[in-house]
Amino acid sequence: MPKLPLTVLRSAVNKKVRIKLKDNSTYEGQLIALDEYMNIALSDTIELDENNNPKVRWGITLIRGNNILWIELVE
Repeated sequence: MPKLPLTVLRSAVNKKVRIKLKDNSTYEGQLIALDEYMNIALSDTIELDENNNPKVRWGITLIRGNNILWIELVE
């Protein structure tokens, strides 16, 4: 049976995730909170360039759910 996206994300709290936004920017950080609209709070956030190299360190970041293209769990 397939898992629902919010169920997977709720189980990933305190784990590292990579998020691609609709404006083509990519962020990586530790998932610290999310809500039913998939608004996400990350800690130790790093903005990545097109080659996934660190570009800017942001610290704690809030990403609005309607801007998210995809989310990847980083193992």
